[in-house]
Amino acid sequence: MKKWMSLLLVCIVFWMCPAYARDLNIVFIPKSHDQDFWLFMRQGVDRAIQEEGHINLTWRGPAYNDDIDSQIQIVRIYAKPEVDAIIIASTDRARLAEPIKQAAAQGIKVVAVDSGLDGNAHVNFVTTDNYAAGKLAAERIVNLLKRQGSVAVVRTLPGSGSTDDRANGFVDYIRKNAPQITIVADEYAGGTRGKVARSAAALLAKFPQVDALFAVNESTGDGVLRALRQAGLAGRKKFVSFDTTEFLLAGLRKEEIHGLVVQDPRQMGYLSMKAAVAAAKGASNKNPMILTDAVMVTLENCQQPEIKALLVP
Repeated sequence: MKKWMSLLLVCIVFWMCPAYARDLNIVFIPKSHDQDFWLFMRQGVDRAIQEEGHINLTWRGPAYNDDIDSQIQIVRIYAKPEVDAIIIASTDRARLAEPIKQAAAQGIKVVAVDSGLDGNAHVNFVTTDNYAAGKLAAERIVNLLKRQGSVAVVRTLPGSGSTDDRANGFVDYIRKNAPQITIVADEYAGGTRGKVARSAAALLAKFPQVDALFAVNESTGDGVLRALRQAGLAGRKKFVSFDTTEFLLAGLRKEEIHGLVVQDPRQMGYLSMKAAVAAAKGASNKNPMILTDAVMVTLENCQQPEIKALLVP
């Protein structure tokens, strides 16, 4: 009996001792593979893992951010007992809610990052204050147009919480602060740059006199810029977009883009991993909503060191 008690005590000490801590299995599910935004976020995730240690990371997302079915399938694949936490940037806040609820019912801690989830199955939400960021873009457009003219809003996919918040913040700011500016179009253009380019080309043909455009994320910004170039309108229409790639930065330097609202996905990735580790270890959750800032990048400030750090993965 004493032998078995001694063995039990050794096992308990082994389990509780930090030097022999069990590795946590954490799955990160981004929206896609085709955007630089997720390269930034992965850097923040990796920094948190280096600090925490004892984490097995699985990073797996769909190829494109309009492939909602694939993201749902990925959630279902990893909703299994050996997974401690899932971090997800949902492509559709409503359709992902039930798969996430089922994962949480198995004891998996879920952290939403970047884009919101319906329901209350997730323990944290780490995101940019997207509504405020949309207002920041609107303020830039208002100043560029000197409070007169027309603007088109180019969204990505219905159900994408983060980008809809940006568009809504933009529209609300214009209506409240610059009612002389007419919003001639507010359209969903698709989840890939190719689809957006085609949609934006059709929009420009339908509203040739539009003075300005606002694109809500990296892929819509990319597609709109391609459509403007193809139509010979790049630089002639005021254009404000979201996020950063070398393609978009080249547009900014050529004055084809007149402002980029840039988030801090590194910080979002870092904080989401920290939140997932804390939840998996049973820590009390004192801050379910964690907000990060966005900044307006222009040709005038893009060389400032603190801005440059946000622009290159």
